[in-house]
Amino acid sequence: MKKLLFLVICLSNILLANNLTININNKNIQGNAYLFIYSSKNDFLKIEKAYKIIKIDLLPEKTEVIVPSLSDGEYAFTLYADINSNGILDKNFMKIPKEPTGFSNNFRPKFKPNYDDFKFHIHEDTIQNIDLK
Repeated sequence: MKKLLFLVICLSNILLANNLTININNKNIQGNAYLFIYSSKNDFLKIEKAYKIIKIDLLPEKTEVIVPSLSDGEYAFTLYADINSNGILDKNFMKIPKEPTGFSNNFRPKFKPNYDDFKFHIHEDTIQNIDLK
């Protein structure tokens, strides 16, 4: 009986999970990009605490990324193109990114990023359109 209940719970989680589709307008930016998805305000921008990290091969002009099986909830994400393929987001002396970036809600921060500007809710399949610049 316990095995059957466990199976039903697992199947219901799979069936109730949502897909996040991210359409990236990357113009002439090619190579690899990294997507960091966060599921809480406390973990936001802490790479080691990202809910999911996905390496993306950018296609010319536009790239579509589908993140499957996200539970209902609040999320935010950051994205950067790794132009020099060193695996990190390069920044200048003022900690401003030197490589192209993109963010959930296509929000562009002028100062230190605030989670509330980036968060979005998932309760069904969701699409985000992002400009990588």
